[in-house]
Amino acid sequence: MDDSFLHQSQRMADLLVFAKVVETGGFTAAAAALGLGKSAVTKQIQRLERGLAVTLLHRTTRRMTVTEAGRLLYEHANSMVRVAEDAAASLSSLTSRPAGRLKMTASVAYGKHMLAPLLPAFHRQHPDVQVELLLLNRHVDLWEEGLDLAIRLTDDPPASLAGRPLHTFDFVLCASPRFLRGKRISHPDQLRDLPCLPFGISQPGQPTTWRFDRDGQACAVPVTGPVVVNSSDVVRDLLLADMGIGLLPRFVVADDLATGRLRPALTRWTPQGPFGSTAWALWQPQRGMTPKLRAMVDFLANPCLHHPCVSCSGA
Repeated sequence: MDDSFLHQSQRMADLLVFAKVVETGGFTAAAAALGLGKSAVTKQIQRLERGLAVTLLHRTTRRMTVTEAGRLLYEHANSMVRVAEDAAASLSSLTSRPAGRLKMTASVAYGKHMLAPLLPAFHRQHPDVQVELLLLNRHVDLWEEGLDLAIRLTDDPPASLAGRPLHTFDFVLCASPRFLRGKRISHPDQLRDLPCLPFGISQPGQPTTWRFDRDGQACAVPVTGPVVVNSSDVVRDLLLADMGIGLLPRFVVADDLATGRLRPALTRWTPQGPFGSTAWALWQPQRGMTPKLRAMVDFLANPCLHHPCVSCSGA
């Protein structure tokens, strides 16, 4: 057998061990996870450091730290681990049922109001799938974060990702009954003189612009207010505290509108949302559709899988 092949195989095995040491935070934990002796793990890391002529780990009797070179190598080693896992998952997807850990991400508000209420039903249907849900008000790189799935609210999904539209949603301009009392708001221009609570982070010195449409007539209004915050749930709380008027996705305030805690304003005008009106399921095309990923996307895209209805039941 070619010596170069043996050397390459040994290097890959050492990289896998190194990735496990960094992941578990120590030689003992890595050895236990890999079913190896601690001395074997130590020898493989030392061989890797000698071959690369760098120090990857600083080790003392009390702690282990990863060097800058070690962090860089870990990113590549971890990518290699994910490729191997994806290859195995692709083969097992031919016969396997949905199982394993599914790592997904969404915005905080969407995760709270739309995803979290569905997870019990998904778990009942797929008890072998463990969902790890990361809620962030920013877009993350699926590859770098090791994520299987992202739910994004957009009308322009990135071409680099595979995707499926899940549902559309709309926005509503609303405020508390106490705030609206005595105010007759019939045109968006009137918002210029009212305390508005924009969602997001505005540019310094630049007001937020809200856009509306009515029978093909467009209107863009710069608005300002006492608070600008990048949390739609916080905007909702401020609306309930009578601080102003806000423009939010309807799913955030649906219960408040139904109970009368908040009331819609400018109902003859259609507000345009700041980030699109479609929820998309997005994943890395090179990873393929594993059974657990397909199960989640199908579940989210088909309301009848989690909200049985007459048309779906055949009644």
